[in-house]
Amino acid sequence: MELENSSAYPEICHKILDDLSRKLPDHLTYHSLNHIIDVANVCNHYIDYYMVSDRVGELIRIAAVAHDYGYIYTPVDHEERSILEVRPMLKNYSNSEIALIDGMIRATRVPQKPGNLYEDILADADLDYLGRDDYGTISEGLYKEFLHYGVVKTELDWLRLQIKFLENHTFHTEWARTHRSPGKQQVLQRLHETLNAKDPARKAS
Repeated sequence: MELENSSAYPEICHKILDDLSRKLPDHLTYHSLNHIIDVANVCNHYIDYYMVSDRVGELIRIAAVAHDYGYIYTPVDHEERSILEVRPMLKNYSNSEIALIDGMIRATRVPQKPGNLYEDILADADLDYLGRDDYGTISEGLYKEFLHYGVVKTELDWLRLQIKFLENHTFHTEWARTHRSPGKQQVLQRLHETLNAKDPARKAS
């Protein structure tokens, strides 16, 4: 089926990325433009792997670049703010297609509760780094962001929070369970070892 306006899709993505590059606060050391681009690149892999149609691939890519758009305005319920701000850009898409985009953005909310393959893809792409070699570098950005917002106050707070998060997290797609879960378990083991070294009382108990 021919698109009504084939230029709408790249223009939407370019506008979102341009807005993010100009308007995201500097203290967002994790929810940054680099994170958005990383998630979009991971989604490209999933689109190819699962042989997603071109049209749905567009929706996935829009959701990927838009999922943290709300951070321009507020970190609170930023997924819903992302949906609200992006909807006016989606005039060339049907209500059902917009609903798919909305669902994929919501699927990135923690704790993640995706409801279909496309939501699984966004959820896993958003946290793909948990099972990658660059976990340490990326998580350092999240640590700084959490310090800024007062989510954690010390490194021990951070280590305990990350351990709890990784222990409760599950990848959703078959690909991520196969290729990212083993790396995530290695990360979790290293976090336990680091916490034991920094908190002797925990090791003794």
